[in-house]
Amino acid sequence: MLTTSLRVALVQQDTAWQDPTTNLGRARGFVGQAAQAGARVVVFPELFTLGFTMAPEPFAEPLPGPTCDAVAALSREFGVYLVGSVVEAHAPHPRNAAFVTAPDGALVAVYRKIHPFSYGDENRHYSGGDDCPRFEIDGIACGLQICYDLRFPEPFRSLAARGAEVVFVPANWPARRINAWSTLLAARAIENQMAVCGANRVGRDGAGLDYPGASALHDCFGEVIAKGDATEGLVVGDVDLDALRAWRERFPALKDRRVGVYSALEQKNEPPMNTDEHR
Repeated sequence: MLTTSLRVALVQQDTAWQDPTTNLGRARGFVGQAAQAGARVVVFPELFTLGFTMAPEPFAEPLPGPTCDAVAALSREFGVYLVGSVVEAHAPHPRNAAFVTAPDGALVAVYRKIHPFSYGDENRHYSGGDDCPRFEIDGIACGLQICYDLRFPEPFRSLAARGAEVVFVPANWPARRINAWSTLLAARAIENQMAVCGANRVGRDGAGLDYPGASALHDCFGEVIAKGDATEGLVVGDVDLDALRAWRERFPALKDRRVGVYSALEQKNEPPMNTDEHR
């Protein structure tokens, strides 16, 4: 029998800068609150044990490894799925990775951020991933993306084409671009007829950036199910899978894609303009 509803809790934490011990210690309280609220899935922000650090090497670890094991223990203790993240050891640079643990502690999925944030020099310190896994939670097809990935529609469309119904997006999205965050969460939901759940941190990080929360769950119409303000705590909402599946059945927009035409358009693109000639 298909699951018809999924309760998701998004954690808006004020991450202690580069302090895994403190952040993991506080994680138990958030997960306990989410479990009491009836959440089946709990989503932490991007690099929730560290903050969005550009000095990842000292914190790099295997996956699974200590952080994943600690999160898995919380999954077992509270009987929930958890979305965590970690600096994964990798050459030539570590990877910004998100992972999912199950109520029995099993590692369900691992996703490595495909698009390092070059505007913030993340690409100089982290290697990008090259896969976009689809996985299941209680029979619901799901996917993961991380923060800056939200600006790129292709991975979301790839997940939708493989049947994904819910995508979780851990993030460290700063206040100065928060309108883009909210708009893009809704856009990815609308264009793929999926629920998109974005968990963003609050507070100020060690690099001096401010984060306003605004974590949100969007349904398959792009409408807000639940949304947070700039306060630390949980954003909890229910994804209606029946409504999502009915909408996809009634309005099968994804079937109207013309992939061959898109490929041809890409091939017809002219080379980039030589900006040196226009200075």
